[in-house]
Amino acid sequence: MPSIVPPVIPSPTPSSISQSKSTATSSSSSPNSLPTGSFAASPVTSASNIVNALFPVEELGGNSGWSTASEVSSPLPLSDNTLQPSNILSGLTHNYVNAPDGKLGMQAHYPQGSYTLTREPNGGISFYAPGPSNVDLTTAKEATFGYSVYFDEDFGWQKGGKLPGLYGGDTADGSVGCSGGSRSASCFSARLMWRTDGAGEIYAYLPPYTDSQFAANEAVCSVPPYSDCNDVYGASIGRGAFYFESGQWNTVSQRVRLNDVGQANGELELYVGGVSVINVGGLIIRDSDEGRIRGIQMQTFFGGSTSDFACPKDQDSYFADFTVAITETL
Repeated sequence: MPSIVPPVIPSPTPSSISQSKSTATSSSSSPNSLPTGSFAASPVTSASNIVNALFPVEELGGNSGWSTASEVSSPLPLSDNTLQPSNILSGLTHNYVNAPDGKLGMQAHYPQGSYTLTREPNGGISFYAPGPSNVDLTTAKEATFGYSVYFDEDFGWQKGGKLPGLYGGDTADGSVGCSGGSRSASCFSARLMWRTDGAGEIYAYLPPYTDSQFAANEAVCSVPPYSDCNDVYGASIGRGAFYFESGQWNTVSQRVRLNDVGQANGELELYVGGVSVINVGGLIIRDSDEGRIRGIQMQTFFGGSTSDFACPKDQDSYFADFTVAITETL
């Protein structure tokens, strides 16, 4: 395992995201009435801006982290040796190749007609990754996970698809259960999604707010500009707060803060280019001391579980600059 130098986490600079039209301020609008501009992810080009975008939170009490971004000191290789994949879904590949601009990335291929992870044709990526063993996310009260994603030029967004995020729960094995319409008080996941025209959001499985002891989690249903909750699948949080752009790298970083057991003070936040675009607090992410952040849910695919989400053509995305920081320990 390569040695890891704990990163110095800088203060973010709010210069790497552009606003092309006014952002909606109410969560009551329908997804069809979302602004067509909102915040558009702008290329993050300078080394300092990339580091700021990947490490958007100042270190509070943590002392460890890692990154595959070449701009940080002592970067780790972009490889399975770094990520330590497990629960790899058979039939899917995650090759390390050069993206169209020449940057090394993990390639996800989406064949025309692919959607979900369980039907032919198979498309996307699915595995879980704790990362290097000497950065133990189970010690984290708060952690950030950042990466850059490149979508092919003229990417066909269709109705939406999944993107990686942090996951966790009471046990290592049980933590992988919160997805695909399965929700539980003993696990959580906080992936991202793209939606129509590249609208971005947090897509989270949390302990269900329909259970009175987790009623505080209904807060995710009213995050502007649009959020949607249902009784089966994950919550769509802050849809349209920013837009992914095709043909360039989009750098995102999420922050997950665990609640104190018995209190509703957990938090989810998403940064794009180092700028906070979605932030919701007052949450119950765990209900026991065993509830921990476990690692990266490395998933991307078209879907939705219905054919109207199907990928419209053969196309690819690429992932790079994987970065994790423990910003506060338990």
